Amino acid sequence: MKEAVEALTNVGLNKIQFNRIEIRCESTNLKSRAIPEKLGFELEGILKSEDLSADGSKLTDTCIYAKVRTE
Repeated sequence: MKEAVEALTNVGLNKIQFNRIEIRCESTNLKSRAIPEKLGFELEGILKSEDLSADGSKLTDTCIYAKVRTE
């Protein structure tokens, strides 16, 4: 998954010229959080009680990671 996200990030920032790419994931999903962290995305914030858990039983926090194209 890391390689796929890295390739998509490179295409988005360098070929399509997006200014910003975000990755959002549940705060307790450590494997999902590890991907943007390994790829140099910055944790910009955590939205509290923002979304339902995968099983729909409770509200969960959502992490927002972002990478911005450098000039």
